Amino acid sequence: MKVAMPINWNLDASSLTNIARHNFRELGKIMNKTQSFTISAIGIQSVGLGDFNQRYDLLHIPNMGGYRFATNATDHCKNIIFGLSGIDEVIYGKDILIWHDSWKVFEPLIKKELEKWKKYVHKVKVIHVTTNSEKEEMHKYLGVPYEKMKIIPHGVDHNFFKPSKNKENTRKDILSKLKIPNQKYFLNIGELNFVRKNQIRLIEAFSIARKSGLNHNLIIAGKHYPEIEKKAKDIDGIFILDWIPNNDLLSLIQGADAFLLPSIHEGFGMPLVEAMACGIPCISSDCHSPPEVISNCGILVKPTNVAEIVNAMLSLANNSQLLDELSKKSLKRSYDFSWEKNAQQIFELYDIDSTKPMENFDKFYDLAAYRTLVSVCDFFPNKNQNLILSLLKFDYSDLIKWAINFGLDNPLTKDFLAPFEEWLNNHSNKIYQ
Repeated sequence: MKVAMPINWNLDASSLTNIARHNFRELGKIMNKTQSFTISAIGIQSVGLGDFNQRYDLLHIPNMGGYRFATNATDHCKNIIFGLSGIDEVIYGKDILIWHDSWKVFEPLIKKELEKWKKYVHKVKVIHVTTNSEKEEMHKYLGVPYEKMKIIPHGVDHNFFKPSKNKENTRKDILSKLKIPNQKYFLNIGELNFVRKNQIRLIEAFSIARKSGLNHNLIIAGKHYPEIEKKAKDIDGIFILDWIPNNDLLSLIQGADAFLLPSIHEGFGMPLVEAMACGIPCISSDCHSPPEVISNCGILVKPTNVAEIVNAMLSLANNSQLLDELSKKSLKRSYDFSWEKNAQQIFELYDIDSTKPMENFDKFYDLAAYRTLVSVCDFFPNKNQNLILSLLKFDYSDLIKWAINFGLDNPLTKDFLAPFEEWLNNHSNKIYQ
């Protein structure tokens, strides 16, 4: 079987692109081990070019966050799998938007997409969702039949997200680097849509908790609108950061006493699992997916109830025994989630006999490697090296050199190239001979 995975679907949403990265890397490992299929990274625009079904046997879009339907896929592909999560705009409408007036624009777009789901979902082989909550929501709001859905939770990279060997030193070092006072803190990671992330209520709750004796600081990381800084301006103990590198973010998580994510809606909540993998307990919402992700390893609150958020923060800050207990339970719970397990469950959806090597595997593997290389160079080019001419000329020697010298080490590209690392090295050796 020849599988194609678009890697530029939802390219502007880092969390969704990360899903594609992890899926491609782990499925690539299964490909190399079983040789029962090939997987190629492609552009979503390639779906409508020529006879797609002559080139590929299956299209898999693993990161369809939101309500948008891939109409082009159902127009041109006979065998399709979608991975779907997060339809907060459909569920909450204007209440989840930063500007309510923008609902006039979004409402007709959503209605149009909902019609596509109801009209074309029968063409999709299977849709994998992350939790039972998501399954119920996709059925209720998008009309996806239960029998077409399979629950497959996202994973977590345990090689990266893990407890600090010395939490106090980690906290001291990262706070010093970020020029924040060395004091115990809670951590929140947000996004531009601060309404969905419920950050205004979180700030209000923190302010009340401080007046009730809370000594912890609150660090808010991630892209944000000025409204968040304005709301937190006169509240002592809040430190707002913009985007920070992954290694610094890891240290921030490892050094925190708790991770706070009381969102109005979470399709899964990968930051929850990442925090738990570092042994950090979470305070999150008692609705949608978080209760299934956290289980009994954190504190669940009603996201619209500021008092509950206050009490949760004070409970963890004032009860070291509870904090220690939930930290241990969170770490243990995190091992229920892995990208290896996620990929194996997705692979089962492909309906491939892994004991039977694919006929002409070497030939199609070669094609998959070339196609993936071109796609990766196209969507994640090295800013310091102009690859446009090489792409236009299909100068694979230049592209291979780029992959070896840059792509396999770059966080944006390495997971898409990793399955073909040996192939790249072999071809690189031929170039330099």
